[in-house]
Amino acid sequence: MRKYETIFILDPDLEEEQTQPVIEKVKGIITQAQGEILKVEDWGKRKLAYEVKKKPKGHYFLIHFLGSPALLSELERNFRVMDAVVKFQSVRLDDRQASSSEAPIMEETSEGESESTERA
Repeated sequence: MRKYETIFILDPDLEEEQTQPVIEKVKGIITQAQGEILKVEDWGKRKLAYEVKKKPKGHYFLIHFLGSPALLSELERNFRVMDAVVKFQSVRLDDRQASSSEAPIMEETSEGESESTERA
């Protein structure tokens, strides 16, 4: 299973009781396809970079999950048909989660060959 991050923006005019079923549907799609939800964050209403569907703001949500590429395709297909979803974007997260301190540095040796060393 691969790790994914999806940010989706809902219509800011929806009431809380209209937003919850959308969130539950997204969670249900992931769990029905044998995916595992790692984290769900409600970022609240924020100003959009540009108007979408004549709306200057949107209600942002972030979800991290494990799943297959087929699950991601199904999730995005559902986002396209949901009227409440204004925008969405999904990215696959790197499994290694390498930080800059773990990245190898190339150094010249006395013979002029490149040698990879780790930062201390």
